[in-house]
Amino acid sequence: MTIAQAAPVHETRIGLEDVDIPRLGMSAMRFIKAIERGQHEVLWEAASDTIRRAMGREAFIALLAQRHGALGPGMDRRWAAVRVDQPDQRPHWQPGTYAVLEFSVAFGTAAAPHRETVTLRREDEGVWRLAGYAVRAS
Repeated sequence: MTIAQAAPVHETRIGLEDVDIPRLGMSAMRFIKAIERGQHEVLWEAASDTIRRAMGREAFIALLAQRHGALGPGMDRRWAAVRVDQPDQRPHWQPGTYAVLEFSVAFGTAAAPHRETVTLRREDEGVWRLAGYAVRAS
């Protein structure tokens, strides 16, 4: 007796031309504002399966608080770049379509320049969910 194997599921490749870029930018800004307000529990509810599988709720909340806590609110935030892609293989990333949005922002009293990155993952029914957040000095 043989067991039939299911055919692999392939997601349709989408690119920048298939995405409402301004809407993605607004979504990323809502996530950033929630991070700045310390609404980490709300962000956990909006997190992608990628994040939920990579870490637990408490670790997620602690990571966001640590990554942004010392910086305070951003000033003069400007959209710098957007990339929509299906990365081949990255640790802890599920297959799928991701949007990586980068912002130029200043933090602190010295208004030191930083690069803020919000990663969104396209999930069921075309919903974009938070898949990553990072801040680094420029």
